[in-house]
Amino acid sequence: MSHLLTKIRRQPAWIAFFIFILLCLWIASGHLSAEQNEDKKEIREEILTKVKVETLYAEQVSREVSIYGRTEPDRIATLRSEIKGQVVDIYVQEGQAVTQGQKILRIDSNDLNAQLRSAKSILKQRQIELEAAQSLGKKGFQSQSALAQADANVELAKAEIERLELAITKTTIVAPFDGVLNRREVEVGDLLRDGDTIATVIDLDPLIISADVTENWIQKIYLGQPAHGRLTTEQTVAGKIRYISSVSNQGTNTFNLEVAVPNPERTLLAGMSTELKIPLRQERAIKITPAVMALDEEGNLGVKIVEGETVKFVPIDIVKSDSQGVWLTGLGEQARIITRGQGFVRDGDKVEIVEDSTSEK
Repeated sequence: MSHLLTKIRRQPAWIAFFIFILLCLWIASGHLSAEQNEDKKEIREEILTKVKVETLYAEQVSREVSIYGRTEPDRIATLRSEIKGQVVDIYVQEGQAVTQGQKILRIDSNDLNAQLRSAKSILKQRQIELEAAQSLGKKGFQSQSALAQADANVELAKAEIERLELAITKTTIVAPFDGVLNRREVEVGDLLRDGDTIATVIDLDPLIISADVTENWIQKIYLGQPAHGRLTTEQTVAGKIRYISSVSNQGTNTFNLEVAVPNPERTLLAGMSTELKIPLRQERAIKITPAVMALDEEGNLGVKIVEGETVKFVPIDIVKSDSQGVWLTGLGEQARIITRGQGFVRDGDKVEIVEDSTSEK
């Protein structure tokens, strides 16, 4: 071995040849590795992402405006005292239903009845005086001014009687319309003055849902348009729009509207939050679950479908949504929507399709 090494050192050509052989082997190994990497890359490219696809079909649905409002009484009347006196009788308790003209309470008339009797007696006297003046006037013994004064005295006596009779009627407080005695401010024995608040009567039939709609939708809403709502108690109601404001609220640029809901039994109460939905027009839309929706790289909302074996991102327009799903337009009459695996593919990717067994045919 040492003899061989000595011979190689004496002849440098062998060293160069040996180095040349090593370089050839190193270069050859590099090409082999590159070819292996290319083969592996081709194998990886041949493995496509599997996605589950469901074919969905469009159906006729109503585009809806969804807003939030609050239930209110149709009418509210605050009853006040118009005379002075003490409360002597109460006929209706808080929360009870009342009909128009029903007695609610009575105020002591004090001496109004005595004043009325006196006024009627004075009227008789004034009428006798007027008849006497008229008789003398026919004989020429009474001046026209005296006759006119006697006539005026009769009219004053009649006016006093009417005033007292009206005051007596005001001692009994009655319901102005059918409704509910929502609140009573007085009790028996309370002394009332002119203008004191006595009670509040509300009318709950129809029940009113008041809400604000944005300027984007106001032109598509009209009087008499059907609407339906869901109360916080999960009760559903239906009615028609009876009022639309002609001027928007400053600061919010929203328009107030009112929906009248029949409530003959008065089982629906005022002051409850309500989700109000107003159908606008019929459209063809595809129903999906919100889980299949996605965002593209620009932040647009849409769904991923497949055309052939290629993924395509389609922007969508939401027609309506509820607990059953979301209805979308922009997908045509039918679409092959990726229901699983959409988060692992992008627009333009080729995929391996697995048909969903629940897909509609």
